[in-house]
Amino acid sequence: MNAFEEMCGPKPSAKATATAKAAHDVVYGKAGLVRACAHFHVQEQAVIQYIIDKTEYETKIDIERAMSAVDPDNYGNK
Repeated sequence: MNAFEEMCGPKPSAKATATAKAAHDVVYGKAGLVRACAHFHVQEQAVIQYIIDKTEYETKIDIERAMSAVDPDNYGNK
């Protein structure tokens, strides 16, 4: 199980939590990748994978929300 999957579960490990915190700092510009990883003692690849997995999950949710708002009878009609 990767860090993102663990963070969605009931009891994420300390390593998954540290990876999520490092990813948060990187994404929001609080720290560069190398510095965030050194601060939280996690691997760069794990943080990169966390960002990819989180982005993929958020994209799927956005698409599902958008599709649920589409009226199938008027889809494509302007």
